[in-house]
Amino acid sequence: MLNVGIRVDGGINIGMGHVMRCLSLAKAFRGMGAKVYFLSRFELGNSKIGREGFEVLKMPIYEEENPKGFSYGDTIWLREDARNIIDKIGKFDLDVLIIDSYNVTESFFLELGSHIKKLCYIDDMNSFLYPVDVLINGNITALSMGYRRYKKDETMLLGIKYNLIREEFKGLDTKKTSKCVKEIMITMGGADPLGLSLRFSKLIATDIRFRDVTVNVIVGNGFVNKSDLKQVQRVNANVILHENIGKMSEIMLRSDVAISSAGSTLYELCACGTPTLSVIVADNQERNANMLSDEGYISNLGWYNQLSDSKMLKCLKLLCDNYQKRLSLSQKMRELVDGKGANRVARKISKLCL
Repeated sequence: MLNVGIRVDGGINIGMGHVMRCLSLAKAFRGMGAKVYFLSRFELGNSKIGREGFEVLKMPIYEEENPKGFSYGDTIWLREDARNIIDKIGKFDLDVLIIDSYNVTESFFLELGSHIKKLCYIDDMNSFLYPVDVLINGNITALSMGYRRYKKDETMLLGIKYNLIREEFKGLDTKKTSKCVKEIMITMGGADPLGLSLRFSKLIATDIRFRDVTVNVIVGNGFVNKSDLKQVQRVNANVILHENIGKMSEIMLRSDVAISSAGSTLYELCACGTPTLSVIVADNQERNANMLSDEGYISNLGWYNQLSDSKMLKCLKLLCDNYQKRLSLSQKMRELVDGKGANRVARKISKLCL
């Protein structure tokens, strides 16, 4: 039996996107009979991983979660992190180690690589040459990012074919495009520390154009302003808060339009064919959001802090009022991802271990 370790964190500031895509990959490995362990630090991510039935090997917290969200090559605690990972590689007899973090360095990978059969890295940024056995980037931008191999036998799994979308988005029913928009979805990630769900739900619910439109607000476990959102719901009958969702695809499929942060959720919305306005909330989202928009899959509204309320409402109304555009967008979006990326990645890595 293959023993797989996944080093990833999920928290209020760094969000849950990395954890969610790693869970997709973990489930693919589990479906093939592998034993999967998560090596993770923060409680928000750990609790989600545990609810999905995976064992969490808790990593020490050397510092509080970075308020800016991401750390890049913070060597102060990377040495300790590597030491703890190596300890768990030996203790749990890991064959494969998958890293999904921006806080990495060349020396970090080299140290880990000497203790594991196959070292894999899930990347978005192409920050430097990665000394790993398998490099994974399932984003639309991956093939145009100029990746080069650190070593000749490095396996590169690049592009939408390897997108780590959740299995529930595979083989979905064709979305029906309504001529009249009846439901709008707001999804800003698992934590939304910027409070954009609150901002946008108030804005839409109080606009006369949308008074008869249901506003589906996705509320993640890491939300800190739930009470404010509940107040918006109390005074606006058309606002519905969705917590602890079993199947996100069901809400996406029934929503006519979505407003989403520009993370991995965009690929889920594409799989559903839900016309989407995206908002960039982190540096690692900008390249993907721009390319998805340039190639006609979504409409990108740009950075959250440069987006005025009036522009957001104007773009939303234009999309809602244009049935033909929504119809063509929906058809095009569904052609982008097939939901099989995680299985492809798991199979490729497993074969390398034979």
